[in-house]
Amino acid sequence: MVIRFFTIFCFVLLCAFGARAQFFAESPLTIDLAHDSVDITLGFNGADLVLFGMRKNPGDIAVVIRGPEVPAVVRRKAQFMGVWMNTESVTFRNVPAYYDVALSRSEFDINAPDAMTENRIGLNTLDFRPDTRRDDQTVLTFKEALVRHRQVQGYFPMEPRRINFLSDDFFRADFRVPPNVPAGDYVIQTYLIEGGKVQDKRETRLRVAQVGFNARLYSFAQESGLAYGLLSVFIAVFAGWASHAFLRRD
Repeated sequence: MVIRFFTIFCFVLLCAFGARAQFFAESPLTIDLAHDSVDITLGFNGADLVLFGMRKNPGDIAVVIRGPEVPAVVRRKAQFMGVWMNTESVTFRNVPAYYDVALSRSEFDINAPDAMTENRIGLNTLDFRPDTRRDDQTVLTFKEALVRHRQVQGYFPMEPRRINFLSDDFFRADFRVPPNVPAGDYVIQTYLIEGGKVQDKRETRLRVAQVGFNARLYSFAQESGLAYGLLSVFIAVFAGWASHAFLRRD
């Protein structure tokens, strides 16, 4: 009975492995991450992310990485009675916390505007929607300000990164995850584009999470906000008193 069960188990395992191997053999595009997680520890100053891929059909490659979507508030300052103050603001609902893109050639050379717009490939294809009705010009002005601010912070790219081909069909895409990047699940989508259309698409996920002392501190702050605030005030007061006492001693 045991031998029969083991034989059936091995047969099912071989069938599953064979189906998986056939899928990858027939797939025009395969990808893999060098590391599928980023650990945020004390003193975290960013991380390098490397994606490898293989295309079996000719075409251009585009790789997009998106962080979790978060609301973003953009404010405009103006001078009122000699004082600079916030006079207008727009809140966008669906802004990626982090967004980056890599292309095998320039957008002009790829020449697939409809496919890139449909799949949100490139900063100019991102559609930020305000939470209230605004005229198109106001939305465009605040959207451009949001993009510039995210670019300065390192959360949006200044320009698309370049995909490096290590051989005719084997490629590599390098990204830089900035410090202070929010934790969560990040989606990485790789496209094979030919003839102005997406011929194949592969998706994988990257887990960005706080670990160690950072994770415990973050959990404490989220679950016990009042205690965390009081503890922060106490530490600040104690540090001020200790420094004052040390200087008076001299």
